[in-house]
Amino acid sequence: MDYYLENMRTGETTALNPNRTLIGTAEHATIRTTENGPFLAALIVSYPTGWSVHGLSDDKVLFNGKPLRVTQQVTPQSGDLLEIAEDRFRFTAISSLPLDPPVAETPSLPSCFAYIRFPDGMEECRVVDHNLLFGRLRVCHVRYPDTKLSRLNALLAAHGGVWYVHALAKALIGRNRRAVSEVVALENDDELHIGPLVVRIELREQNAIGSKETRNQLDASQETVAGIIEPARPETASSVTDAPTIETTLPSSPDIVPGMAAMYASGARLDQWLKAQTPQTGSQPGLGSWFGAQRERLKRFWYDTPETTTARALRTSGRPEEAFIVLNRALRARPDSPNLLRELYRLYDAVGLHDLCFRPLRQIEKLANARGGADTWVLETLARLCERLGKERPGMFDRAMNYWNKLERATGINYAREKAATMASRTLVESGFAKISDNDS
Repeated sequence: MDYYLENMRTGETTALNPNRTLIGTAEHATIRTTENGPFLAALIVSYPTGWSVHGLSDDKVLFNGKPLRVTQQVTPQSGDLLEIAEDRFRFTAISSLPLDPPVAETPSLPSCFAYIRFPDGMEECRVVDHNLLFGRLRVCHVRYPDTKLSRLNALLAAHGGVWYVHALAKALIGRNRRAVSEVVALENDDELHIGPLVVRIELREQNAIGSKETRNQLDASQETVAGIIEPARPETASSVTDAPTIETTLPSSPDIVPGMAAMYASGARLDQWLKAQTPQTGSQPGLGSWFGAQRERLKRFWYDTPETTTARALRTSGRPEEAFIVLNRALRARPDSPNLLRELYRLYDAVGLHDLCFRPLRQIEKLANARGGADTWVLETLARLCERLGKERPGMFDRAMNYWNKLERATGINYAREKAATMASRTLVESGFAKISDNDS
């Protein structure tokens, strides 16, 4: 059955191409609009599970009288109106009922991660939680100032539990080195070429704990955990003010639930790997070092920010194992990133793996020292963490006092009250009268 779009201004009726119907002022648009309309206003496509209209502009596009925002997706029905600037289009010969299957029958949509490599070598990782638009225009989510990238080049969109990539420009895009002129369904580990951009697609099932990839990457049992984590080593008394930070491996927590065992074991391996990393010292003054610092800063923006955003989104959506996979991979490539380390700490703290919280914070402290400064946030957080861990290892109170003293030297602020509370907690624990609860820290 054919479907049509009727231009109510001119009376012209156009059959819709189920693979790609583009509407706008662009030369390659299937349906051309008046010159004061958007370059590309909308994409109409028929998926195996039904028809959809994708918004491609935030300007002068209405669907049934309501704004159709960029990458917004709606299901057309017979009689629906699409308004673009001065043009009004009516859908005809489309069922009066939505062509999408009931929600209960729609398969779950796998999580999509897009690893984007730019021509200048910068990399960006995005968790695709909405349709993603590639191009040079302001409305695009992924932009790059290169004329090899079209104004609107490609759309990454989902429908009926499947991810698709749509070609929006005259030039073809590539999938696994094969040309795509209209639309193609995506599979895990596909490589896309969108103008000068190379995009690797990673798809994972929504079930974070039960997905095959998560099980493979976090394959460990309680016995493995017991074999990886070293027993606590006794700590000797030392000067409260000048005691050096003693590197030890923290003991396993007796409160770890079975679902966290694999993540705990992998976290312990990452802990040992981070411990062996030596932070790079700050560069020498000079114009060359300034340019190098700016380039490093830009690289860190492109690489770290999307990774931490991805991990944070997974953590807050109740998928900590997948968040750990993202951070584990990113940190092994960039162990000198305070942002990644800080997000790793927040992940451990959120799921109750407090024994693993020490290493990422300690690495941030080492990085700050190597670069000639002190991170006051991490010093205070370490002090409170060591006090919390003191309920199982009283020797950690010495570290807590050490960090309070470091914080005093770095800020010039007196932390006598916090140190007194730490000593009081230590006395209660060592005397056997009480143990600190997590709420006390």
